[in-house]
Amino acid sequence: MKKTGVWIFCGAVILAWTAGAWGADPLTIGYVDMQRALNQCVTGQEAKKAITAEVEKMQKALEGRQKELKKLQEDLEKRGAVMNESVRREKDKEYQAKLRDVQRMQRDFEEDVRRKDRELTDKVLRDLAGIVQKIGEEGKYSVILEGNQPSIIYISKGLDLTEEVIKRANTPKSK
Repeated sequence: MKKTGVWIFCGAVILAWTAGAWGADPLTIGYVDMQRALNQCVTGQEAKKAITAEVEKMQKALEGRQKELKKLQEDLEKRGAVMNESVRREKDKEYQAKLRDVQRMQRDFEEDVRRKDRELTDKVLRDLAGIVQKIGEEGKYSVILEGNQPSIIYISKGLDLTEEVIKRANTPKSK
């Protein structure tokens, strides 16, 4: 499958190259490291900070529940031997219910963080893709590739447009 894609790309490059001989625009190729652009642009860094703050907030909420659970467990271990059997069973049942609640809460928090991270990342990537589109149109590029794709074996650093994308992403938009 990947070989087919590489051959199609090579064929397109050859066709575009020969089109230059027929008077068409010359082939202009560039690439962007979208991961680096995402990590270094201001909006990407702000998204990362927002996710980190959300994780810290959730961890604090979980810590309180975990302390309560640990206290209940210690109480059960210390006084369990001297407790009435029915009271001990009731305390154990209460502990198991709270343990399930904490585990469920943790799963829900993790799912929320992943969802928010995906939403924020997707928004920043859409913005960066729009910037790449503008650079492609303004620079009359024939092709702009994603630099981290596994089928790309070598790309000259002179074709790297990542810094330009980051610079434009960090430029305040006039509204």
